[in-house]
Amino acid sequence: MNRCSNPWFLRAVRLQIRNLHEMRIPYARPMGMSQRNFTLEPLANRELIRIHGAEVVPFLQGLATNDVARIQSPGGPASMYAHFLNKSGRVLYDTILYRTNNPDTLLVECDREASSDFRRHLRTYRVRRRIDVDSVDDEYTTWVIINLEDPAEAVPNPHPDLFVTPDPRLPALGTRILAPTDMDYTKLAKSFSDFGTATSASAQSNYQLLRYKQGVGEGSLELPPGKCFPLEANVDYLHGVSFHKGCYVGQELTARVHHSGVIRKRYMPIRLTAPIDAGSNHEVTSVAGAKLGRVFGSAYNHGVALLRIEKVLNGRPELMIDGERCYAERPDWWPEDLPGKRRLAFAE
Repeated sequence: MNRCSNPWFLRAVRLQIRNLHEMRIPYARPMGMSQRNFTLEPLANRELIRIHGAEVVPFLQGLATNDVARIQSPGGPASMYAHFLNKSGRVLYDTILYRTNNPDTLLVECDREASSDFRRHLRTYRVRRRIDVDSVDDEYTTWVIINLEDPAEAVPNPHPDLFVTPDPRLPALGTRILAPTDMDYTKLAKSFSDFGTATSASAQSNYQLLRYKQGVGEGSLELPPGKCFPLEANVDYLHGVSFHKGCYVGQELTARVHHSGVIRKRYMPIRLTAPIDAGSNHEVTSVAGAKLGRVFGSAYNHGVALLRIEKVLNGRPELMIDGERCYAERPDWWPEDLPGKRRLAFAE
């Protein structure tokens, strides 16, 4: 009999071809994978601090605005945004806390310029607790992946030595990566090559500019220690405060302001029509010269400023900086509507 007309032979051939095709599937790059591009950037102005001790959670629980106990609970977040305040309830340090494999150890990301003061602040409150506070700047570097087409897309962890987690404040702020210091840009880009193609930060595409477009202040230059209140810095909108946990330093005023709704100023993004000196704070005024706020950071044609909400957003006046026009923008991540008593409290 002719083998080509044998149905058993033809079935075996088809089965073999199908098996060969299925063996190739796992190694094929998914559709569109090669088209995914993202910006990979080291955050040179951020530093990591290691806090270690059997009482690390209750220790930080009495200092941070957020509920630190959640980070070590089953199913808790891998990272958490929190402020550390002074006794008057004003912001001293903005931080991101990271869970580790050791329940007695947390990593805390803070502004590099304020790192020494922050560590001194923590050691002051140790009292008799056996808590170690040390910089791990020589061990880990903080990186960020930004500018994905879908900001909420999960970035996989491609290497066991990396810690990868979405920014706990906003999906639009990208994905944080904690990497050993010996992993440079080339090694990291190669590690994420299966996820997409990494590009370096540029003047038009970088983490600082992205923050300014979102109206998020960060670090001691944009959130000067002891100058603003946490709710003015949008800590409540950025998932950085708990109003249900126990007491912490600065908690009384923060809770009172929250429940009364008297929040007249908030950080928000501004769009510039002319460049300004990024090294100094500029006043934002109306055309008539009335002071409406102050700029704390700018890059390219965007900036972040602490502005009077009612007069800037509801009054819609023309805003000026050094004689040049600028525009305030309501962040799209703010709540759609505010409680009535807060809306009324904006008025002077």
